[in-house]
Amino acid sequence: MTNGVNKTSENQNLSENFHCGVVEGFYGRPWTSEQRKDLFEKMRKFGMNTYMYAPKDDFKHRAYWRELYTVEEAEHLTNLIQSARENGITFFYALSPGLDITYSNQKEVACLRRKLEQVSQFGCTAFALLFDDIEPDISETDKEVFQSFGHAQVSVTNEVFQHLSHPKFLFCPTEYCAGRAVPNVQNSEYLNTVGTKLLPGIDIMWTGSKVITKNITIQSIQELSEVLRRPPVIWDNLHANDYDQKRLFLGPYSGRSTDLIPQLHGVLTNPNCEYETNFVAIHTLSEWSKCNRDGKIDLSLNDSVTADIKLETESENGSVEDIPTPLAPNTYHPKQALKAALKNWLPEFYKSKNAYGKIVPGPFVPAPVPSCPPCPPPPTLVTPSIPLPVINTCVGVTMTTSAPCTQVITSSSTLIETSSSFQPITKQLLNSLIPLDDHQGVPLEQMDCNVSSESSPSHKADGEMEQLSSAQTQSKGSTSSLSEDTEKTPDTSEDMQTEPTNTDEDSEALSKQLTLDDISLLVDLFYLPFEHGSQGLHLLQEFHWLKTNGHKIYEHKRNIKEEPDVQEWYNRATTFDEMTKALDMLLIRLTYVPNRSLLYDLYPYIWDIKGVVSLLNSYLKWLALGRVPPAVSSLITPSFTWFSKGYKESFTSGEQEPWLFRGGLTAELQRLLPLESVSDLFLYKAPDTPSDKVYTIRPYLSSDEAAIFEVCRKTCDDGLDGSDVFPDYPDLIGDKLVGPFLSISPEYCFIVEDENGICGYALASLDAQQFHKKTETFWIPKLCAKYPASEKKNGDMLTPAEEIISSFHNFKLSTPEDVYKNHPSTLKVTLMPSVLDTSIPKRLLACIFSALKANGSHGVFCEVTVGDKNIVDFYTKLGFTEITLPEHSCEDSVFLGRTF
Repeated sequence: MTNGVNKTSENQNLSENFHCGVVEGFYGRPWTSEQRKDLFEKMRKFGMNTYMYAPKDDFKHRAYWRELYTVEEAEHLTNLIQSARENGITFFYALSPGLDITYSNQKEVACLRRKLEQVSQFGCTAFALLFDDIEPDISETDKEVFQSFGHAQVSVTNEVFQHLSHPKFLFCPTEYCAGRAVPNVQNSEYLNTVGTKLLPGIDIMWTGSKVITKNITIQSIQELSEVLRRPPVIWDNLHANDYDQKRLFLGPYSGRSTDLIPQLHGVLTNPNCEYETNFVAIHTLSEWSKCNRDGKIDLSLNDSVTADIKLETESENGSVEDIPTPLAPNTYHPKQALKAALKNWLPEFYKSKNAYGKIVPGPFVPAPVPSCPPCPPPPTLVTPSIPLPVINTCVGVTMTTSAPCTQVITSSSTLIETSSSFQPITKQLLNSLIPLDDHQGVPLEQMDCNVSSESSPSHKADGEMEQLSSAQTQSKGSTSSLSEDTEKTPDTSEDMQTEPTNTDEDSEALSKQLTLDDISLLVDLFYLPFEHGSQGLHLLQEFHWLKTNGHKIYEHKRNIKEEPDVQEWYNRATTFDEMTKALDMLLIRLTYVPNRSLLYDLYPYIWDIKGVVSLLNSYLKWLALGRVPPAVSSLITPSFTWFSKGYKESFTSGEQEPWLFRGGLTAELQRLLPLESVSDLFLYKAPDTPSDKVYTIRPYLSSDEAAIFEVCRKTCDDGLDGSDVFPDYPDLIGDKLVGPFLSISPEYCFIVEDENGICGYALASLDAQQFHKKTETFWIPKLCAKYPASEKKNGDMLTPAEEIISSFHNFKLSTPEDVYKNHPSTLKVTLMPSVLDTSIPKRLLACIFSALKANGSHGVFCEVTVGDKNIVDFYTKLGFTEITLPEHSCEDSVFLGRTF
């Protein structure tokens, strides 16, 4: 296979009439001029020849297309065009006037001509008019002149094309895919009008059968070419991610036979919004464009692997092991192209590049989970009116859909049925030619990270974890236990230096360097719109199997029956733990790469999925203690997951647009927990600055008691340190607030720890009513014996400690019966002020909710002192609301609850 990276001659494998390159045509924050120049250099090395400037949210491209460029803007655009020319790249300048143009108004057409004439003076020799994502209709004024909106668009395009003396020209139709053709491609009045009336020198863009097309067939292109009277140029949205802020696409170019190349006038990929993440997409497209045959997949099954497992873990492209060796010259195989791309991508992580601004993800809009696979869209689609698309450059990016594309409202975790109509939801405009410090007078902050390696300490396992530790020792010789989620080797627990200054640090620095295995894992986690990578699928399958068979550990612990595959459960749990650690190390190593720009583009995605996988691993550690009875666990399967009937078939078929499957692999994993009704617990904001700090959530062990008491004491004063309040009784407040949970209900207690030890906890009891009775019967008498009542006489002032001790000796239950009706469980969540990651309390709560729901609970409550404003605010932000109790007369406390 030809290696495009090693090609230095310009575009030698491409026909002059075949456009191969990139269209910057997504909704969201456009790339910077420096990124575009970097792109031109890469395209030259890869042997590509075309770039189209079409950022949807650049205000002079679409919303204010009539406005001419200022002198300063002209200088920037001229430099871009010159840079493209120097790298042998044809620079297409595109305008999208379709939002509000009056086609029959000659002043409007004159504005269009004048704008493109101005750009031609900057040295541009190629242009495009885009009419995607607009109303498929024209005004009443235009109807008096033109027979249809197709005739109107063709008339204006032809006039501009002729006025500019027949330059290279591209046209994007309103019906830009088969799914939008009314009633279909062959019988579309609009497409037939475009095909017959548009001048022959103008190329027409097309996205395939859908906005985002899994497979583009030769037959479909041949049928389209007959209608258009010319071969199309593919506007390829395969790697576009602007419709879902949880998804990133790092997999290889696939689903397009090399036999398509003679049937086309080009392919332009419209890739991920994050510029630095597009290396694989661009590299593999360049490889594809130079090949003339496809690598055939051997789908014969190995005798040692069953058919259902093989089909489950592989796509039609097969696994890496299925790559035919050797491949014939000029043969394209997606997996082989990916291997070559990864090898060439790795050095990019070590190029020194600064990142500017902060990591700010777009907003989340949760959506409901359907109870069945999504249905196909109706055959006739009507595009609604479209407001001006805009973007906020200072606050962050609102992810909408790729252009051309259809509507989607982003969501972190849910799958939703939706129509294929599109309406951008961005809010402000952007000038993508002038750097922010130039046109707003505010310099961009150069972002870098002062990071320190932070790994969680190891912990000794309780006796009940001994069998798990033994199983792990037997599996692959591992000596780690599931309770040691992020334990690192000595190398990774010391301060890390990106550039070691002496020989003693060489080995340590080497352990922090990103490897091919690391970026292979990264790609597998964020693969393609209709396909998860093999390691991502492995995470899905392993967790599903472990959760489904968790009841066997319960039976084994209670000697109900001997389960022969208990050892297999522990071994596979160890494997999942190792995968979690690999993901932790990927995130840690990423934080040290010199290419800060690449880090900032990747970090929100990998940080998010790392948190979800860690949460699943925490849940497995809890299952390892034998907590889930089989009769209950069978009743709490989430309603719609990857393993539901018809789900993965619908996902992989390509018959649905990928925005129907919200959140990608990250959402697939979190939906395996029985928390579909509390999706707000999965809405996180990534840290503003990338960090290698690792928090671990795991089940409580008896050895943690002293640390939990210390955290309780340091947070008991409305979230602040209350140690000075009880100087003579250091354990008093812990005995009161957390002791009952640790003594009576340890199986529903979780802790969170960082590199310094335990820094928070979530303690719960499944049956709150029984818990309170046991507290009264068993725990309070112990406290009365431990803390004798004060000998002060009535009327004497008691110290705070004496008041608490007095409450033990005069204890009575105060929880109203009505609280238990909808909130059968009770909990207490506390974090040290040092925990700045706002996702940690949500992940901790998600973990304990999963454990409670796995045993039949559907709601929790906590009693909070009214004067503790910080604590009330803490629970309120976690979705707790006050439980209305008309007959509750206590003015000192309030009951907060939430259901799940």
